[in-house]
Amino acid sequence: MTTRVTRSIAATLAVVAASLGVALAGAAPASAGTQDSYTITKTSNTVNGGCTVRATVTYYPGSDTANFQTTVTSPYWFAACRVNTNLYVKGRTTQWNGAVHFAMACAVTDPSCASTQTWVGDYYGRTPGLTAFVDSVNDGLEERGLERDFTRKEAVQGIDIAFTNAS
Repeated sequence: MTTRVTRSIAATLAVVAASLGVALAGAAPASAGTQDSYTITKTSNTVNGGCTVRATVTYYPGSDTANFQTTVTSPYWFAACRVNTNLYVKGRTTQWNGAVHFAMACAVTDPSCASTQTWVGDYYGRTPGLTAFVDSVNDGLEERGLERDFTRKEAVQGIDIAFTNAS
């Protein structure tokens, strides 16, 4: 019985370790997430055919919070630029969709708003795939009599953002 329980616990630890890229020789995780936040800045001038977009996103895995700041500039005389900044939260072998932040700038000749605008936003709890992953690892740990101590912070290895046209 003890051998079976020990093997079961070892198998669970191997699965968790593999998901984090950890060697089971007692070494500390080589690439396990340890940061309280991740920040990325990207710029593009190809959104909506030529709009300029610059976004900075900071993601806090512990609280599943994302802070966005997106600046959009429209070069068009009679057309606005509308863009979504999409957050992707990256694990060792998986990427989860995160928050989507809308921003826009009016046409150069539009008197109702500026052709360069900055939009900011805070988003909470927008990575359900990451939440499900952390819960499933903790469920496996609990089934084997271990503490549910796997965290979002341990699962996250980095972030990325991408721009898409918005309507």
